[in-house]
Amino acid sequence: MPELKDLINEVNSLATDLNARVETLDREQKRIREDLTSKTGAMPAEYKTAIDALNTRINEVTDLIDRLKRDAARPPLGSDGTKRDPHARAAFLKAMRKRAKLEFLTDEEKSYIVPEYMPAERKALYAGDATEGGFFAGVDFMDELQAYKLLISPMRKICRIQRTSGEKVQMPALSADTAAYWAVEQKSFTDSQDPTLSMINIPVHELRGLLKISQQNLEDSSFNLEDFIKERLTMQFARTEGQAFIQGTGNGQPQGILSYNIKASASYGAGGAGKYNVIDAIPYVPSGQAAAITADSILNVLMDLKSYYAPTSTWIFTRPTLNQIRLFKDNQSRPLWQPFAAGNLPATIYDRPYVEMPDMPEIAANSYPIIVGDFSYYMIVDRVTLNIQQLNELFAVQGLVGYIARTRVGGNILLPEAFRVLRVATS
Repeated sequence: MPELKDLINEVNSLATDLNARVETLDREQKRIREDLTSKTGAMPAEYKTAIDALNTRINEVTDLIDRLKRDAARPPLGSDGTKRDPHARAAFLKAMRKRAKLEFLTDEEKSYIVPEYMPAERKALYAGDATEGGFFAGVDFMDELQAYKLLISPMRKICRIQRTSGEKVQMPALSADTAAYWAVEQKSFTDSQDPTLSMINIPVHELRGLLKISQQNLEDSSFNLEDFIKERLTMQFARTEGQAFIQGTGNGQPQGILSYNIKASASYGAGGAGKYNVIDAIPYVPSGQAAAITADSILNVLMDLKSYYAPTSTWIFTRPTLNQIRLFKDNQSRPLWQPFAAGNLPATIYDRPYVEMPDMPEIAANSYPIIVGDFSYYMIVDRVTLNIQQLNELFAVQGLVGYIARTRVGGNILLPEAFRVLRVATS
């Protein structure tokens, strides 16, 4: 397994190669007076294969880095991390060399290959009798189940989590502020506007799952099927709630960020038409292209975020969107994407960290592929954490065991102005 330091160095080397190729493309496009790759991401077809290969390798190595970090945090499995019993193999080989004469074997060695000496759990795997010329030949079973992977939105890592014992959480919010004015001497006082307070309600919603499996499968499986079922239910619940935190309608499920009211930022609304009350909507910034994003639009959406939220902001988008961003450079030819800029720190875009969110939209006309903001202003409310109950009797007549899972969770935005969305559109 490669060292973490070597992998980080490889990512930096790949990034240098990627930037050099984009620079070469820019020089050629300047010569023929075309839009620069580092601004729009567009490139000739003959260069695309090489660029895509670099992006793919960068993604592979960064995934491996993440896996190494996770593995380093786990407790060790044992001396060699395997399930094989070397004593069984040694006994089998010794019996083979002695031509199946059992007097040369100890009682412990016999317990691995002779049925009469085997414990009950080993007899179930009996494959032959040494006294009849056969031996117990254990099968090497690898209990690493190959299962399809689920992409889960890691929203819980960056959002605010609140526990509740009730059916919802309420939080006061300022919907209209008071005002101040300049006084004129000897003029009477003018009433200031009274502040208006509203209430943010975040109800909890129930997420359910029911899975049934035969009793025979539970008994005959060579690996812990019961734990596997529980693990897959947990992952499916995590994926489902993650989708809701991004795109949930708020009707029977959490309110997702992208299903909130989204309007043009006041800085980009034509003739001031984009102005609105910041408690009611999330501002969006157009990409300037009908079906693409640009380097300038990435900067614009960050700069449109108020300075109060920018220092604690985080980008979220999908991996294909990240692959596109890796091609972009600012006006001083500095790459927007910086891998491990300072030692083991995370990669950044304009010095702000990012998180890959599989439930975000891809780049397409009128889509919202990028969000930047302070995600502590999105609250996830937990009423009942994931609970899995095993039903042994309900489906017994069918020879089945049921697993019912449920959780109660809610989510909503606390302060829309803490976020900005990039919209793929000309305006």
